[in-house]
Amino acid sequence: MRGDRSAYPARGRLLRPALTLIASVAASSPPLLAQTAQESAPDEGAADQAYVDRLIDGGALPEQTKAGEDSNINRKGNLRSLVVELGGSRIVPKARIEGLDVSAFDQVQEELGLTVSGRYQTINYGMLGIDAQLRTGTAARAFTASQGSGFNGALTLSSTGLPLDNGWVIDSSVGNVATQSIDLLRRQQRFFIPTSPLLGGSVQFNSFAPLSVLTAGLDLEPVASFNLAVGEPGLLGGIRLGNFSSLSGLSMTAGGQADVGPGVSLGFQAIAVDDSRDPFAIILATGPSQGQDRLSSQGALASVKVERDGFQLQANTIWSNLSGNPDPNFVFRETGKAGGFWLDASLRRGRAAHSGGFYYFDPGLAWGTAAIVNNAYGAYYRFSVSSQRWRWTASVDAVVSVNGQSSSGILANVDVRRQLTFRMAAGLNTTLRVANGQTASQLLAFFDLASDVGTTRIEAGWSHDPASDFYRIGWNQNWTLPAWLPSGSRLSTQLSFDHRRMLQQAIVPGDPAGVERGNSIGIGISGGANPFTGITVDATLAYRSNASRSAQSLFGPVDSTGGVLDVLASQQDQAFSATLVATARLSSSWTLTASFTDTRSSLLSRNGLIGQATSPLGFTPDEIARIQRSSFRLQAGSISLQYVFSGGRAQGVLGRPEYPVGGTGSLRGRVFLDANANGVRDADERGVPDIIVILDGLQAVRTDGMGLYRFDGVIDGRHQVTVNADALPLPWSIVSDPATSRNGNYAAAIAMQVRSVTELDIPAIRE
Repeated sequence: MRGDRSAYPARGRLLRPALTLIASVAASSPPLLAQTAQESAPDEGAADQAYVDRLIDGGALPEQTKAGEDSNINRKGNLRSLVVELGGSRIVPKARIEGLDVSAFDQVQEELGLTVSGRYQTINYGMLGIDAQLRTGTAARAFTASQGSGFNGALTLSSTGLPLDNGWVIDSSVGNVATQSIDLLRRQQRFFIPTSPLLGGSVQFNSFAPLSVLTAGLDLEPVASFNLAVGEPGLLGGIRLGNFSSLSGLSMTAGGQADVGPGVSLGFQAIAVDDSRDPFAIILATGPSQGQDRLSSQGALASVKVERDGFQLQANTIWSNLSGNPDPNFVFRETGKAGGFWLDASLRRGRAAHSGGFYYFDPGLAWGTAAIVNNAYGAYYRFSVSSQRWRWTASVDAVVSVNGQSSSGILANVDVRRQLTFRMAAGLNTTLRVANGQTASQLLAFFDLASDVGTTRIEAGWSHDPASDFYRIGWNQNWTLPAWLPSGSRLSTQLSFDHRRMLQQAIVPGDPAGVERGNSIGIGISGGANPFTGITVDATLAYRSNASRSAQSLFGPVDSTGGVLDVLASQQDQAFSATLVATARLSSSWTLTASFTDTRSSLLSRNGLIGQATSPLGFTPDEIARIQRSSFRLQAGSISLQYVFSGGRAQGVLGRPEYPVGGTGSLRGRVFLDANANGVRDADERGVPDIIVILDGLQAVRTDGMGLYRFDGVIDGRHQVTVNADALPLPWSIVSDPATSRNGNYAAAIAMQVRSVTELDIPAIRE
């Protein structure tokens, strides 16, 4: 103790004058202290008065929830949820084009189904899931009449995050699954590798690195993963439910990726499809299948990614081999071997971001039986920078056809936005496109204003191509509504005016009509409200009228890029659409939702589809100039009743985790008096009660009368066990292994495994 006092000599010298000053003030001022005591007397009396609870509005506030809703939530046990939905949908299209038979497009689609989705969280077996559905309805095809599919069902059983030891977890599914893909392919800047539905099973193994001081508390990603999926390929149809259509054959995917160094990842993915139907034969079916559209395919893809201080570089190479007899209706399908590669890079420095890359894909490149980007090579670059007031973005893309049978061109875009004040902003967007020998440009300016009436956007646009000039002005308004309207009321409106000038010779060479002009207007209104508690209603109305005497442009950024569908554009048309969605929350678990959409359009077209030409050289001027009347109407509706249940709470674990994922085990043992000092508990050696056993310095238990202790729910990995042996009788002591001891105190290292029991007996020896 003397050493402790001498360690703080300055503290004693400072406290002595302060204590002397306090004592002198107290001795010289007794009247002041007495006065203070008298003034505090009324406060002590006030404290004895009864407490009065002060309620807002006298306690007349409405309840936040309905009576009985809270009782439906059971917080006991593991996390669990159940969603059951019964619903139906119907789509009725109706098209009429003078001179053409389009009845093949008037396919009524109907669907009625029941879906069940359940989840149950366990610590040692991951998230268990079930997804099931029972469906009946029509199976629509592009060019054939819809056919009833009768009743069919689907079932998927899954387990997510099934823990293994040493930071490994498994995700698995059986039933209606999908082909697998590594993360390096799912996070592409430019290109997409599709996945396909399967009737079979899939599994993915994920490995996580041990936690560190820098990574604790972060949502970490696997450092290695391996996947496998096997099953019968198919297509998903239906309206709101997945109607699986089998393609027969067998499909398998396998792959993996791993972090091989700081910021370096390698990945590989392969796919094989054997003797399967061409999916386009199902989509574009024009009649009964002759069974000749069979395909087999193999493909492989390798990827490497490097990350360093805001810089990312990813290189990918792909190869495929497609064989068999593809559907002849899909003219772009090519069999044979094909390959390609693409490289993506990005750099972020402060508020500026750069990204770019280049690519090459052979004609006929495929992934399984799915078509992907092919017959193209090119490059792209994108740049963006932002500040508190400015935002600049620019991009340029160039693509060239490998064999000259597809489009080639360049697309450049610049977008600028300036925040003028807290309430005002302005921006400008311009686009230049050169494609197939045609040049088109667009300029769009806008002004945003936030005021007491809501948020306003005023925009003006102009586009130009060799055939036409297009002008547009628009006004979009999100209104601020009065407080006396029902809760959640919302209203937005849109108004636009378009003017087009077009060279008629672009459609009909030699037509003396010259330049034709036309105007059109568009009006839209969207609103919603919660008129009653638990009731939500949303509605949208839109109207468009086009009085143009000429067809719309074949090119131009405002409209679609040149193609056959642009020739269908009208001279005079009207379009109207209405959508109504209503939701009623019947209780905390039950919700009823209904929606209805009605879209109508009618047009008079001179440059439309007018049947077959009478001349072998094509349509004559008289046939092209013929007025063609057409109309289209689409009605669609759906209704669903949904039940949602959830309960439980996340279960805690004991010990300090070594990995960000994992399961638990149990630790048990006995503290005993080791009379013969052999380190093993013999039958005649009794346990020691009231010894405190500590796990990782976080949790502690006390031994019972037999000296037994137990920890349940200990996270897997390495842990340290220590004891507080103050209750140990003399002359006994607990001696630690020198490799794990601290200051001579007992410490033992253990390795906990998932779904197992680890035993650790702690001996006490006589001194």
